[in-house]
Amino acid sequence: MAKLPFVIAPRMKSRLVRLGNEELGVIEIEKRGYLSVAEKSFVDSVMQGSDGVSNMVRLASKVARERKISVEKAYNIIVEIISGKTSDSVSTKVGNDYGDEISDIQSQMIDSMQRKSIACTTVLIQSRIDSEWTVEDTMQLQPELLVEFANLYDEEERKITDTEEKKDPEDEASEIVGK
Repeated sequence: MAKLPFVIAPRMKSRLVRLGNEELGVIEIEKRGYLSVAEKSFVDSVMQGSDGVSNMVRLASKVARERKISVEKAYNIIVEIISGKTSDSVSTKVGNDYGDEISDIQSQMIDSMQRKSIACTTVLIQSRIDSEWTVEDTMQLQPELLVEFANLYDEEERKITDTEEKKDPEDEASEIVGK
């Protein structure tokens, strides 16, 4: 690969990290602090058409209209219901009234997460370990190892450093619902 003649070199230095454990096996992979265009494009192309989040936003808008609450609050209520953390009567009522729609969204999200973890694992191994690796090879791995690769991908996508700050759930919901 050709190197760019940087006047100022990138601050983040790549390093090897270990994924897995004694039961899964341990593998070393380069952590760069970013995703390459190819890595990001591959996963984005696999995820096109995954509409679990857009359906959740659509349901949040419907709940917000009918319950006369903000879309962000409705979105957070739906997230609570999906994660099993219903804490108040409003969440319980929304869960009862929209149970079928929430169940459909959960199924879509699970399918989407599985496809993403397969894509993340495949592209990270192809670009950082073995260029001959295929999706079929990824399908032979243990599911827990796919989770480890997906977590690394997410960290690289968010450019997480050791001093990452946590976002407020309301702010995250605002970003997702488009405000």
